[in-house]
Amino acid sequence: MGGENILYFMALSNTFCYQSAIARALIDHFGGVAEVFRCSPNQLAKATRLPLYKVNLLLSHQTLKEAEKEVEWCFQQGVNIHTFHDETYPKRLYHCPDAPVVLYSKGTSELSPQKAIAIVGTRSATPYGVAITGQIVQNLASRGHHCTIVSGLAYGIDIAAHQAALSAKLPTIAVFACGLDNIQPSKHFSIAKKIEQQGACVSDFHSKATITKVNFIKRNRIIAGLVDGVLVVESKEKGGALITAQIAQSYDREVMAVSGRWGDPCSKGCNAMIREQQASLVTSVEDIEQQLGWTPALKEFSQHPIQLDLIDSGLLQALEQGVRSIDQLHRTTQLPLPELSTRLMHLTLKGLIHRLQQNQYCLC
Repeated sequence: MGGENILYFMALSNTFCYQSAIARALIDHFGGVAEVFRCSPNQLAKATRLPLYKVNLLLSHQTLKEAEKEVEWCFQQGVNIHTFHDETYPKRLYHCPDAPVVLYSKGTSELSPQKAIAIVGTRSATPYGVAITGQIVQNLASRGHHCTIVSGLAYGIDIAAHQAALSAKLPTIAVFACGLDNIQPSKHFSIAKKIEQQGACVSDFHSKATITKVNFIKRNRIIAGLVDGVLVVESKEKGGALITAQIAQSYDREVMAVSGRWGDPCSKGCNAMIREQQASLVTSVEDIEQQLGWTPALKEFSQHPIQLDLIDSGLLQALEQGVRSIDQLHRTTQLPLPELSTRLMHLTLKGLIHRLQQNQYCLC
């Protein structure tokens, strides 16, 4: 694509920001991005019903000058520019009605991978939520899924998902709520740099963009648009993860959730989504595979034996006698119920046991 067209796409993106549907409609209406800028202000105002000041702003010399500065900055910083008409533009995102006309990325990862899943959740994640996130990512890798893990680089579940992907040697994409020149939170700077080496940092915000609350909602639509499905691990009654799930539903993506303990504030959102049938229940990686239609590479999976400690081995021995309730296992093992529940969840995610109705378990 010619440099002039990139400037025009950049100018449209900077002018309409979150109103990307207007920018895309203009391109379609006039038959190309260059044709938009060959129109008179009156022609554009009539086609869009936008106020004349907005049209004049788009066509102004200053807007194109700022777009030129942005392109130069991207070139200097090694930032890739993906316009809506580029082959490198994410194919999943392309079909979303509010997809941005310009997307920025920095890193090595393919933005249209064969498999991609978003793992999101509360910033105030519990140790249980962090552990489950790690188990899910590790199990996906162990079962041969070279899938891309997408999240928002925030505290809690988001950063746990990125770190788990890095550890499992899976590609991971961090979607920013600001420009790629401003890694937030700053404590995650070193992790973001690692992500660039094993994935990509992505944003639809230009450099020096001011961070506002609405930016996170804008960011969430990119997360939902890049993936096959969204998994919420932990969420309070309200939060960004639930917004991401709602956007994913509107994009016809699969939405899944991990259930939590009764009364746990960090699981109320997940439990509510499952109860209201807004998300599929995930108790194992097999549930994710079923929802997304992913087939495990079982041969590769068999090459990665699962390591169990003595307590987990004891639980499996107890289940060799047949179906057991959590109360029966509690009496047999004498484990505290919170630890027992966590271990049963881990064994379920590893594909070693099944959770049945009424808190009963059996071997797979």
